[in-house]
This record gives sequence, structure tokens and C-alpha cells, in this order.
Amino acid sequence: MLIPVAVARWASLLAVLAAPLPALAADAAISPAWFKAATASTPLCAGNGRRVHIGFERAAAAACSIDADGHVHVTIAPENKPINPSPWYGLVVASDAPAPTIVTLHYGDSRHRYAPWTAEPGAPAHRLDQQAVTIAADQHSATMCLPTARTRLLIAQPPERSDDVLARFEAKVQAGQLIRADAGHSVARRPLAVYHHRPAEPRGTIVIITRQHPPETTGPQAFARFTDVLLGTSRAARAFRRRHALMIVPLANPDGFVMGHWRHNLGGVDLNRDWGPFTQPETRALGAAITAEAARGPILAVIDFHSTFRDVVYAPPQPNEPDLGEAMLAAITRDLAGADIRIDRAHNPGNGVLKSWARDQFGVGALTWEVGDDSPPARTNRLATAAATALMAAAARQ
Repeated sequence: MLIPVAVARWASLLAVLAAPLPALAADAAISPAWFKAATASTPLCAGNGRRVHIGFERAAAAACSIDADGHVHVTIAPENKPINPSPWYGLVVASDAPAPTIVTLHYGDSRHRYAPWTAEPGAPAHRLDQQAVTIAADQHSATMCLPTARTRLLIAQPPERSDDVLARFEAKVQAGQLIRADAGHSVARRPLAVYHHRPAEPRGTIVIITRQHPPETTGPQAFARFTDVLLGTSRAARAFRRRHALMIVPLANPDGFVMGHWRHNLGGVDLNRDWGPFTQPETRALGAAITAEAARGPILAVIDFHSTFRDVVYAPPQPNEPDLGEAMLAAITRDLAGADIRIDRAHNPGNGVLKSWARDQFGVGALTWEVGDDSPPARTNRLATAAATALMAAAARQ
């Protein structure tokens, strides 16, 4: 019988809030201290020499049980329904003795989406070998054979913490390149970090935002490279920043990110359907911050980075006069190492999507850039670099 999670889940959340874990990143070894902190929480379930823990940021499991042979069964369930299914999971399996572990994830009426990542203490995270993953014919469950270890992380995407997401921008604040001005707070009172570059006499502001939806990783990767280019040391970047302000939002849904939500904030709402209604503190605060920025000067572009099943950019109808958004589209739709990106043009007023709200409010060519879940990082980086370079070149011609 599966064990209900309510008490353990909130106990784990309190532990995360009270005692932040050491740094965790996919491209570096994950320290034994991180695993020690993660397994200090009360197990979600335990038995037959194994324990399952969810006491860390981005952990997500609704319930679990352990068979007599040590086979671990984990129920993966959304934060609430109805929801756009993006089944997220994150857990640590601890064993009394080093041994391989079989874990089956049960998705209910949802389907397997994210290829598993794993790590053990002192080693970097890596994708689990595809031969170790068996997906059911109906895709409602996936069984994974974890390599031998006493303690092992299993997670739906490369592991990271909210501090990791903000670190690159905090470093630029420390260097004097950006100014941090939090827009407000989330439902759980986490700050909504906003980073500004404000030259003396800007022509206007480019708004760049990501992580409205917690599981998405490839879109934020493109966002990171895109902002790196704009904030870089090239002659074009320095010239661009002399005349253009930037408003950068790296973590629009901090509660959902920390809690390992599939789609929503802690209020159970898809934030990218709440621009206009503004029922949630995150969209209210960020909408007010963008509007305040518009009072300083025109909003020139709004670019919202996401992830989905394939590469697609949602763009407004073709404008009569080319703008910054159109320059970016021209760059990323050229043949870059065989890149194939679909451009979906439409404008749907009042649908609660940031792109639509920004166009209605400010008349700009707002874009939603969706990067495929399995898009190769090298290609994503090339496309983001090309887009940022095109935006700077178009801005220089204005």
C-alpha cells in the first residue's frame, strides 16, 4: 500500500526553508554534504534496507512503497488539477549497503516525459543510460535500474537549486554590472529577483524572463546564453548596453521551482495564463514592475523563454515595420547546423499569456521562445547566441 505524503511533504518543505542545502549543479561534483542534508529529512517511505527522501529543493514524489525485494515504487502526481502534464520527479534513495536499486515511477493518467538524471556523492550528475530505463507501452510508468550506490539522486532534469539559478546574475551585481531590485514576493514570500541594467539615456528596455513553469530546463539554458551575450564584453554588447536598458527575470515562479511542481505556482495557477487577470502575487508584482519600467521609457521587446516537446517560437503577426523581435526571428530561423524551428504567428488578446499581455499593453513584438526538451545544448547555445547578436545589430540600426 502506498504511503500518503501530506505530513512528510510539508515537513520536508520546512526543512528546506530552515536549512538550505549546499550547492548542487549538474556540471560539478555533488558533494557528500548535499546528500547528507537531503537524507536528514524524514523518509517518505522506508523498508527492506532502503529509504526514499524528498527533503531538498526540486524534490517531487507523492507517495512510495518498497517491495520485499527492495523494488521501490513511487507515485508521481501533480500539485493540483487540471494541469498541463509535465510529470516532474526528484528523490534520493538511501540504502543500508551499496546495491543496485530498481525504481518504478507511476504517473497515473499522465505520461513519462523527462529522461532521468542521477548522481551519487562526490560525482557529477549524468543522464541515466537509456538501456537502464524501461517505459511502459502506455507510458504511464517507467522502471529504472539505478547503478550500485549507498545513496543516489534520481531527478527529472539536471539538478540545480534556486541559488544556482540566480548566482550568475548575483555575480554581476557584485561586479557592478547589474542592479537587483526585487519586484515583490511569491505566495510563500520568496523574493521575485529582477536584475536591471540602466544606462544614463536609454532608448528603451528589453524585458527577458524565464521559469514561469518549474520543470523547464532547455528554455532557461537558452535564456542564460542569450543574457550572457547581451552582458558580454564584445564591442557590440558594450555599444548595445550604452543605449538600451535590460530587465532580467531568471526565476519567475520560485515556489513552483523549489517545490518541484509540474506547472503551477503555490497558488495552483499557471502563471503564464495569469497576465491580465493577475490573480497571483508573482504576476501582479512582475506586471507592475514591467509597467513601471515602461514609465521610464518604451518597452522595445519582451522575450519569454520556455521548454516544450520541440523548438517553436510563438510570435505576433508580421509587423509593418521590422522590430527587434523580427530581427531575432530572422536569425534563429536561418540554417544553423540544421536547426529546424517552427514559427507560430498569432495574437490572442486577453488569453493571460505574457506575450499577449505585453503586446496589448506596450505594442511590442513580444515572443515566447520554446526550446525542445531534448534539443542538443550546443545547438541551443548557437541559436541563443545568434538571436542575441541579431537583436544587438537591429538595435544599433534604430
